Formats: sequence, C-alpha cells, structure tokens
Amino acid sequence: MKKARKKIYTMLHRRHLTGRMKRQLNIYYRQLASCPTDQVDDFIIELDGGGKMTLNGTGIEMSQPNPLVQYWAQSFDGIHPLIDVGCAYGRNVQTAHNLLKEQIIDSRNNDQTIILACDCNEGHLAAVNNLRLPGVETSFARLPENFPPQISDNSTTKGKSSGMLMSEVLHFLSGEAIEQTLTVARDVLVPGGVLAITACSPFMNFAPNESGVCHINSVMQTLYESNIDRRWPLGDGINLQALLSGRNLDGRGDNAIKRMPTFFHPFSARDLRRAVEETGFRVMSAKEQWHPGYPQQYKNAGRENTQLLAAKI
Repeated sequence: MKKARKKIYTMLHRRHLTGRMKRQLNIYYRQLASCPTDQVDDFIIELDGGGKMTLNGTGIEMSQPNPLVQYWAQSFDGIHPLIDVGCAYGRNVQTAHNLLKEQIIDSRNNDQTIILACDCNEGHLAAVNNLRLPGVETSFARLPENFPPQISDNSTTKGKSSGMLMSEVLHFLSGEAIEQTLTVARDVLVPGGVLAITACSPFMNFAPNESGVCHINSVMQTLYESNIDRRWPLGDGINLQALLSGRNLDGRGDNAIKRMPTFFHPFSARDLRRAVEETGFRVMSAKEQWHPGYPQQYKNAGRENTQLLAAKI
C-alpha cells in the first residue's frame, strides 16, 4: 500500500500528464491514502478511558458501543445477516449479539449467520473470532476496493444484508471513496434495509493538550468553514500524525502517535445526508451529537460526532 501511494505521488509530478490524468491519479492517491491496512503493531494498547488503539493506524476503538447499535441490531429480519463494517475488536458485534439472544439461540440449530464482522486488519478479525460468539462470522473487507465482503449466497439470503453498521470508519475515506462505498452498501442491503453510520465531525475537540487547547479542532473547523461550498469541504484530508507530532498522547508517546491516521476526513451531517440521499436511501436521522465512547475532553457543544440512520428505498 505504501509503495503504491509513493509511485502515484511520483507520477503526479511528471510534467507530461494531462489535466484529466492528474485528476484520476489524485482520486487513486486519495483512495489509497484512505485505506489504512498496514500493520503498525501486533499488540493491543488499552487506554485509560476503556478504548483500545487499533493495529493498523486508524486510531481507537471507542470505549462504549456505537450510539446507533440498537437500531442496527433491531434491523435484523431473521433471514439476511447484519454487517459490521470496520468491526475492530468486536465491541459493537458483541453488543448486537447480546441484543439478539433469541435469534442467536435459533441460529445454532441451522448454522445461520446472524452477524458478519468485517475489517481490513487480520488482527482485528482474530480478536472477534476469539470472542467465540455463535452466529458471528468474520470476513476481510477494505473500503472501497474490497467491499462488499463475502456473504453466504444461498436461496434464502441471496447474498444480501438487512442492516449495515459503519462505525467510525468513513472518515478514513476520500469523498469519492465514501460515495463508492455507499453505492455498494445500497446494492447489498435488502429493500428497507438499515444503514447506520457514525464518524468524526469537523467540530470535535480531538486530543486537546494539557491546557485544554485543541490545535486539531482549530485546523479542522477553519478548513471546513473556508471550504464550505465544496462537495466535501475536508475531502483532501488532514494528517493527524503530523498534527500530533511531539505530543505525549494519553501518556503513550510515539506508540500512540504512530497509530493515528495520516489521512483523516471528518465531515458534517449535512455532507453525509446529501451523499446518502443521492445514493438511494431515505434518511431518518442525520445530526451531529455526542458519542458516549469518546473521551470527555473531546466535547464541543454536543457536535462532536456525525450520526446518520437511513433505510434503502
């Protein structure tokens, strides 16, 4: 992945390229930059607030279940499995599993898959497998090019899903890659199937320093407001590793910094709603509000997390 990004970056600086070629290469570069699969470490860092740092440079699995997890779990229609896109260590999978106890008990009799947990890191998938949850399967999936995951395609499920959760994952994608991912999600979901999305908003106080000053927020919000007329105001991404350089993040120093993404694209509820509606969904709710799994110091007037709930038309 890193070699591919470097090669495209080099090509972008060749003078003979036409404008069209440069635009296409820019799209490829942003897509590659937004698909973090490189293994950073092979051990789990558990944070004081209960969160866990991921293994592939995508930050943190939240300390609490996703605020939309109940809606996602309730969308299971008894036939088509739920999909968790970017499952990390399985916190949301385990929560949904507990909410679906009766269906899980029934699934033991016919080997039915209730939840398909997907991630682009094998270490995360191994962690979910180690939970040994009946009715839960894992599958490798990387957005947007290795998506959708392999769903058991038989006469009953027809390779479809009744509900899809994208928890804190789309902010690692460029705008083009988000739209591509939404199109595939639409095609995989059954009519009326639920799409639940949460992601970082441009307004969160991400990792403020010891004095409570949030340099990252000032950068994100300023860029967002100055590019508000663009389709994706922060679509070019920001480099969290660079912005956090020199910080002793959560007392972990460089071990924590190197697990932060180099491409980070927070977006507002307005931006996400537009893209989801254009793809063929009916949006039931789209707003920025607090995520219970975020550290308390990330608060900023209750607009820290973009949350959307939609149904396929």
